Amino acid sequence: MTRISQHSSIKVSWGERLVIAFPILAFISMIWIYAVNVPWLDDVDVFPDFLGKFLSSNNWDERWYLLFKPNNEHRVVYAKLANLLHYALTGTLNMRTLTIASNVTLFGILWIFWRIVRDNKLKAIYFIPIPFILLQPQYYLTSLWTITGFQYQPVIFWGLMGMYLLSRQTIVGFITAIFLVFFDSFTMSNGMFYWIAGLVILCLQGRYKELLVWAIFMLVTIKIYFLNFSNEANDLGFKYFAQHPHESFFGFFTHLGGSFDFFTDWEIFKRSVLPTIAGAIMVSIVGIWIIAFLLFSDKLPFSLLKLNSKENYFKRLHQRISENSSNYIILGGLIFLLINALVIAILRPRFGYFVMIVGNYKIYPAMFFAFTYVIVATTWLKEKSHIWIKGIIGLAIVFNILSYGKFLPEVHERRKDLLTRVYNQQYNQIGLGPAIHTPFYDYVNQAMGRLTAQGIYTYPKGFYTGYEQDLSKPLSNFPDLKVDIHPTPDGIVIDEKSLVHGKGLNDGTYLILKSQTRTYLFYQKSPHWWGRTYQGSSTLIPIKTYEPDKYKIGVIHVLNNQVSFFDTKQEVELKL
Repeated sequence: MTRISQHSSIKVSWGERLVIAFPILAFISMIWIYAVNVPWLDDVDVFPDFLGKFLSSNNWDERWYLLFKPNNEHRVVYAKLANLLHYALTGTLNMRTLTIASNVTLFGILWIFWRIVRDNKLKAIYFIPIPFILLQPQYYLTSLWTITGFQYQPVIFWGLMGMYLLSRQTIVGFITAIFLVFFDSFTMSNGMFYWIAGLVILCLQGRYKELLVWAIFMLVTIKIYFLNFSNEANDLGFKYFAQHPHESFFGFFTHLGGSFDFFTDWEIFKRSVLPTIAGAIMVSIVGIWIIAFLLFSDKLPFSLLKLNSKENYFKRLHQRISENSSNYIILGGLIFLLINALVIAILRPRFGYFVMIVGNYKIYPAMFFAFTYVIVATTWLKEKSHIWIKGIIGLAIVFNILSYGKFLPEVHERRKDLLTRVYNQQYNQIGLGPAIHTPFYDYVNQAMGRLTAQGIYTYPKGFYTGYEQDLSKPLSNFPDLKVDIHPTPDGIVIDEKSLVHGKGLNDGTYLILKSQTRTYLFYQKSPHWWGRTYQGSSTLIPIKTYEPDKYKIGVIHVLNNQVSFFDTKQEVELKL
């Protein structure tokens, strides 16, 4: 067995290093500033509850069950192992630290792209667009949400590492790739798509004995994964697909072009037009590349090369692509992303078409965008003038800046919202996602109470830290402020129109609801483009989330770290 790639070092100038470092440092800064020690929704199952039950169990059968137990539609062993490792090192559960750690695999993905550029003997300038495309805040619901950070990003990385090792064509690499893809399958269920990618790669390489072994391990993995596993949710997805196939057809392209979803406030049809067009263009580019690589390979029994031996464009393109083993990595990544997009397009539209471009999925279109660029760079721009690549670098920088301009304000607002919610959890046992007096409400309180009682989890500080005495005072002690109250089907909306919003980390207008026994805080996220000054706020109080009672309404205004309290002289009654 021989290795078919040739490595060469890349000379990187200091100017190129600085340009490459910019998106990396910007992304790291965003994660460092905005990661918070707050378990939100699905986090509770995998982190507080799992850790508490695992530590209280003395039975290893039960511990193994907890480790591999499905969480929603996935087995998330990697996330649980990271949780246990963090506890072993610190004796605590800290969601901020875990969130930061969940992004490490992104830089592993970046390294794989670097290897592709290096193996193709391209200059460092060809690598520059990749970090600008990949490291941006569009998928902040992955990079700043702990559970998704330990699913979506790692499932891409571990699988790509498996494809990278297969591309080396060594026995050790093959065995390690099997282990990595097996582990990836239990990082998130779509990791199993890499088994299919591996079958294609091994077939193209003519490694039929290894292909048989790979297929056996694939079947064993699938068998283990689906033991005691419910497919009810997927059955509902297939029923919806049968009734609305057109949504899945367009949704496939919309999802893959999701990196161009900049108009998130628009109605979903208008919003999805640009991503759908961008997705269709990229799928066309990728399709040409895959046709040349796969269908003209003489390793496959259905090769078009055997049907048409004459010289043509696809034959020449195949010869150019097949010369470098790193293209197997690209192919493996594309197979994963295309199958994943197809599954999302079929199973997810039943929740609403917006799911095609929902925030926590946007790591996938970012990867597809990056792979599309790499295909263009290594296949068509390799021998072109550098003016082309400089133009693409400019566009990648603009894309990165637009992404921060649009989505960083949402990241900024989300941090304040989560810290307000965790205040309510700490003092009122509600706030991390559930509605009042539901099974999930009891579940969250048991999970959080178990760890806080042992000192394993400590609630984070917020803007309100140090102002607890003011929060306990009667609102009548504070200056008056006018608000308007509007009942709606979803709850009660309270509008305030005079207070200016600053750009500071904690700046904003927060609502106080105070009864004789409870004090709740609320924050209504108001995402805007940077540079725009705005005032006023509109806060929705979901009536099914908080205890029924009559509440006096107060307001907290934070501007440049100055905290002011106000009394609205109004009351609102919450009823279930």
